[in-house]
Amino acid sequence: MKREFRLTRSRDIKRVRETGKTVHHPLVVLVYSASDEPKIRIAVVASKAIGNAVTRNLVKRRLKSCLALHTAAIKGNTDLVIYARKGIVQANFEEICLAITDLLTRADLLEN
Repeated sequence: MKREFRLTRSRDIKRVRETGKTVHHPLVVLVYSASDEPKIRIAVVASKAIGNAVTRNLVKRRLKSCLALHTAAIKGNTDLVIYARKGIVQANFEEICLAITDLLTRADLLEN
């Protein structure tokens, strides 16, 4: 995922968490909110419950890679926060990408 699409400030992530809408999946949770920026911004979060640092970074890399496939199709002016769940460690790459696609579709964030 390119640097320009990253949501990095903790206050922005907190704002999305407090004011945004949530969509759940067994592998991932998506929280999204409208923003003032003309582009989308995405944050990927993997807590220590996922595993050690190597496992968390692997999960985040996989999630970012799946999200990179959809960045052109996601509607603008949106901030997304993706939270990884414990089951994602056993999931393969295709299952993670299907989960991301499912969440974005249910949230009606993909442009046709």
